[in-house]
Amino acid sequence: MKISSIAVVLLVFATLTGCATHGCSGYACKRPDSTHRELVIWWPPDMRDGLDDQDHERDYTVVKLKD
Repeated sequence: MKISSIAVVLLVFATLTGCATHGCSGYACKRPDSTHRELVIWWPPDMRDGLDDQDHERDYTVVKLKD
């Protein structure tokens, strides 16, 4: 019975390890997060029509919030 309990614990641990974040890496580190002062709106590619080529890669807008 003890070996099956250990196996279950190891299985749960292995499953949860796959869900753990590995920190910030690459382009995701440069993206802003919303705060209590600013709201970050993320735009999907189909809603970025009409932007210049240089601005087309910018997929978010930061909106300042009023108190």
